[in-house]
Amino acid sequence: MYWRRPTGRSDVLAHNAMVASSQPLATQAGIDTLRKGGNAIDAAIAVAAVLDVVEPFSTGCGGDAFVLMHIPGRSRPLAFNGSGRSGSLATLEDLLAKGWTEMPLRGGPSVSVPGAMHLWHTLSKEYGNLEFGEVLEPAINYAKEGFPVSPVIAQQWISVVSVLRNNDARRIFTIDGRAPAMGSRMRNVELAQVFEEVASEGVEIFYKGWIAEAIVDTVQRDRGFLTLDDLASHSTERTEAISTGYHGVDVYEHIPNGQGFAALIMLNIMEQFQMSDYGPLSPERYHLMIEAKKIAYDDLYRHNADPSHYDIPLETLLSKDYATSRSALIQHDSVLDTTKFDTSYTSDTVYLCTADSDGMAVSFINSLYRGFGSGLVAEGTGIKLQNRANLFSLNPKHPNCYAPKKRPFHTIIPGALYQDGQFLAVFGIMVGAHQAQAHAQFVSNIVDFQMGPQQALDHPRFNHDQFANTVSIENGVPPDVQGMLQRLGHRLIHETMSGFGGGQSIFHRSDYYIAGSDYRKDGQACGF
Repeated sequence: MYWRRPTGRSDVLAHNAMVASSQPLATQAGIDTLRKGGNAIDAAIAVAAVLDVVEPFSTGCGGDAFVLMHIPGRSRPLAFNGSGRSGSLATLEDLLAKGWTEMPLRGGPSVSVPGAMHLWHTLSKEYGNLEFGEVLEPAINYAKEGFPVSPVIAQQWISVVSVLRNNDARRIFTIDGRAPAMGSRMRNVELAQVFEEVASEGVEIFYKGWIAEAIVDTVQRDRGFLTLDDLASHSTERTEAISTGYHGVDVYEHIPNGQGFAALIMLNIMEQFQMSDYGPLSPERYHLMIEAKKIAYDDLYRHNADPSHYDIPLETLLSKDYATSRSALIQHDSVLDTTKFDTSYTSDTVYLCTADSDGMAVSFINSLYRGFGSGLVAEGTGIKLQNRANLFSLNPKHPNCYAPKKRPFHTIIPGALYQDGQFLAVFGIMVGAHQAQAHAQFVSNIVDFQMGPQQALDHPRFNHDQFANTVSIENGVPPDVQGMLQRLGHRLIHETMSGFGGGQSIFHRSDYYIAGSDYRKDGQACGF
C-alpha cells in the first residue's frame, strides 16, 4: 500500500457510525444527532444546516443540493435532485433583446429557485428517524448563540465579502463592513427563526408562505425573474444514479443536470491505460489523467443540461467502446489543446457524508455556487440566495441555454462506490469545475494504488482549466515531475490551496467504518 501523510492526519476508524464534513462544529452536530437516535440522513441534514450557519458563503438552504443514499441491502444508491429552476419572468429572447451575452454573475437575475430546504425536509420526512426540529436544533443554537469563525473559513470569507449586495447581507455577514477574523463570534438570528418556523409549520411556509414572499420580493427588487408560483411549484426529484466500472469497482454519480458523468467518462478513458503501472506521483500518470480530463470535459460542456429539456446521450458517452475511441486521441509525447466554451465554472460548496450503525450511508453536497451566491440575502430571513442561474448559456443553440423554469448546469456532485454489488464508500470533493476531475483522481488513488481515504484525499491533485488550457499542480508533486510535464507541453500554473477544494470520504469495512477529511479545509471526520 502506498503511504503518504504530509498533513499528520490519520484515517478515522469507528464501529458504529461516522460523520465527515468541512467544519468540526458541523461534524460534531452530526455525531450528536446519531447519538440521540438519528440515522445517517438525520445526521447529514443536521450537518448541512450547521454548515449553513458556520460556513455561510459556501452553502445554505437558499442554495441547491444533491444526494446519493445507500440503503442496506441495495446494490446501488438512491439519488435525489434538490436543484431549483430558473424564474419565469424572462425568456431567452428577453435577455438577448437586452444585449446580454452572458448571464450576470451576481444579483437578482442570477437567482434560481432554492431547492436545498425542500430536499432537507423531504428526506427527513421520508427517511429520517427524528423530527425535523430535532435535526435542526444544533444549527438553530449556533445561529442564535453564535459560533467562533474557524481559520480556513476566515481566510476565504475575506475574499468574498465584497460581493455582499444588500443591507441584510452586509449586516449579518460583516463586522462593521469587514469580514470577521478567526475567532470572531458570528450569529444569524433571522435564519434561526426560519429554521424554527419550517420545523413547526412545514416546508410550505418556505415555498408558499412569508419566506417565499421575502425571497421573491428581494429578487425582483434586484431585477430578478422569480415569482411566487416558481417557488410554490418546486419539488425534490428522485432520480437514478449513473455508473461505470473502474477495474472492478462500480463508481456512481448523480445524473445530469450535474457534471458527474464527466468523472465517469474520464475514468473510462483512464481505464484504457494501466495507470497502476506508473508511480502515483509519476509524470506519465499525471499526463494521462490530464489528457483524459480534457476529453471528458469536452463532452461535459457540449452535453450537460437539464434532461427534461435535452436528451443527453448518456448511454453512448458512458460506453466502453466510446472510451476506447476517445482514448485514441491521447499521445504519450504531446498534449491536446482544448476548445473554448462560453461560460467558466468555479464555486464554493460543501460536501459531507454520514454513515450509521444500521449500514445507511449518505453522500450529500450543498452549495450556493460562487461565494455568497448572488450576494443577496432575502430580507428578514438570513437566507443567502444562490447564483446558479449564472451557469446558463445565452447561446440559443446550446442545450444549456436559458429558458424559464429550467434547471441550469450544476457543478456539485456526490459520489459513491460499490464492489460486487456491495456498498464500499461515499465520497465527494468540492469546488466547481474541479469536482469531476478530482473524483476521477480520488478513485484512481483508491483503486490503482490502494490508498486509504485520508491518503487518497491528501494526495496532490491537478486542476485543468478547459478554457485557458492551463494546469494547476499542487505542492507535493516533485519539481522534476512538473518539469517533465512542461516539456510535454502542459502549461503549468500554481494556485492557492483553496483552488483544489476539499473532500470527505467514508468507507465501509466488514465491521467498521474508515473515514478521511481533506486537510485543505477546516474539516473533521469523527465516529463512535
